[in-house]
Amino acid sequence: MTNEVTTFLLVEDDPNDVFFVENGFKKAPVNTRLRSVGDGIEAMRYLKGECEYADREKYPIPDVILLDLKMPRFSGFDFLEWLHSKSPNHQRLIPVVVMSSSAHKEDVERAYALGANSYLVKPVDWNEFRDRIQALGVYWAEHVETPQID
Repeated sequence: MTNEVTTFLLVEDDPNDVFFVENGFKKAPVNTRLRSVGDGIEAMRYLKGECEYADREKYPIPDVILLDLKMPRFSGFDFLEWLHSKSPNHQRLIPVVVMSSSAHKEDVERAYALGANSYLVKPVDWNEFRDRIQALGVYWAEHVETPQID
């Protein structure tokens, strides 16, 4: 096991899903830090270091982004498009895991076409959701090398 902390940025508008993800990470046997924002606009502000997100000790650049697709104001699709075309070049390297309740072929294909690195369909069952989140945390924190982004 590594001693380094893997930082995840959760972009999710549903408070129940935020709760499930937070609890899944707490139970995962890895050293992670989870930050969450409620939509794609807040995620852009986080990555740009605007307003309260300027404090990089408290809000570090994430190693991995966990992204819901169906959000008001600025959807996950909108965020992926921004990240891979308008964000600073070095931030375009941050891996993005889409977490959506949609298993529609069109959504999956569009997410990958816009640069998603993985697509996880959110299970309805809480225990299964928790298990997938724990496995996701272990996979990205223990088994994958992510780019160092400053």
